[in-house]
Amino acid sequence: MRLFGAALFVLKAIVWLPIAVYVPALTFNQVTGIGIHTITPIVIVICTFYTCVGGLKGVVYTDVVQSVIMYGSLIVIMIKGTLDLGGFGVVWRRNREGGRLNTPDWTMDPTVRLSVFSVFVGGVIFKLQSTSINQATVQRFMSLPSLKHIKQTLYTFSIGLILLYCGCIYIGLVCYATYYDCDPMSTGLAGRRDQLVPLLVMRVLGVVPGLPGLFVSAVFSAALSSLSTLLNSLSAVILEDFVRPKMGKSMKESHVALTMRLVVIIFGISSIFMVYVVEKLGMVLQLSATLQSSLYGPMLGVFTVGMLMPWVGEKSTFVGSICAFLTMAWIAVNAQIANVTGSFRHKKLPVSVGNCDYEFDMNRYLNSTSEQEHHSGSSVYHVSFLLYAMLGASLTIIIANLATFVFGRQDVKDVDEELLAPFVQRYLRKNKYYEGVELKKRTNNL
Repeated sequence: MRLFGAALFVLKAIVWLPIAVYVPALTFNQVTGIGIHTITPIVIVICTFYTCVGGLKGVVYTDVVQSVIMYGSLIVIMIKGTLDLGGFGVVWRRNREGGRLNTPDWTMDPTVRLSVFSVFVGGVIFKLQSTSINQATVQRFMSLPSLKHIKQTLYTFSIGLILLYCGCIYIGLVCYATYYDCDPMSTGLAGRRDQLVPLLVMRVLGVVPGLPGLFVSAVFSAALSSLSTLLNSLSAVILEDFVRPKMGKSMKESHVALTMRLVVIIFGISSIFMVYVVEKLGMVLQLSATLQSSLYGPMLGVFTVGMLMPWVGEKSTFVGSICAFLTMAWIAVNAQIANVTGSFRHKKLPVSVGNCDYEFDMNRYLNSTSEQEHHSGSSVYHVSFLLYAMLGASLTIIIANLATFVFGRQDVKDVDEELLAPFVQRYLRKNKYYEGVELKKRTNNL
């Protein structure tokens, strides 16, 4: 199971690294006009260099600086964009009149892209898998001196993440209020939805020298932070789970350092070529969430089974995780193909080009508005991407429990108590069904 989990992490890194590189390249392209494939090698070389030289310590220190830049630029864009429009009242009124203040649909239909169910249930489970079992996150937590520090860091992280999301939502409102009567997607001023915010930045901050550069540096900071963390974690996983078991204790420190640096360099270079694939696969946010959830949803199920269901053995858990992984991979790939080919589209809200102050191709606008159709029918490929993590975890848990009828139930006596959740430990001690069963304690060889 450990090798399977490590393999999933490596696979996730392979598909996610180019996404992390593509985002700042897309922004830089919109702001400066320099080609995406000119920028990506430069970004990767810089990130690979300081990850190789500084290790985890270097990654953490650069993350601190990058976070300050990221939040600072976010605040500047929100304030300047609001003031240019005439205040918060104007932003709110234009979004209300344009139908952008709609709440998620109150429905349990899993094919609705953003419903209350998918956002608050699927979204919570998505963040659960990305923070609780993600090697890149856990590695940072484990570098702290005590459990108390880990909890404090987790609380701070949660608050910071909520503030970041709120800031991004408000920038979306400012973006619509700015272009409510001249949609840049319809006129061709922006080639992708991911370029709308950089376009807003150039309009709002372009008159102030240095501020567009501040925004670009913020996007690069966020991307480099994710990229360096993942590269560092990837090198540690490959070393500990694939290389060291083969080499044994004979590996010298110099060999360890060389191996980790080679991993960083190899995967960094491979990301350059994977960018060509990513740019063809639709919106970056949805693509990232889809790939991450489809890969780590089954792994969340594995951890859930391990902590809460001591009667499920390793073989049953492995079968459940493999079946869930293959199922989620099939769903994710086919859903992404449907999005790229246009056979599956979500309903678009109406836009306007009635007050544009520049010339554009009207046929482009007419073609874009003619595509405002909801998908016909529904299938498993239409399931909201926010539910992928929950679906993958649920499949793992269900199939693993069913597999116990084939492989048998594991004896609870063979389970290490410290691997179980505290409330499960209490239940096993107090419930009469387990009366007399003493969980095996971990022995410490002093």
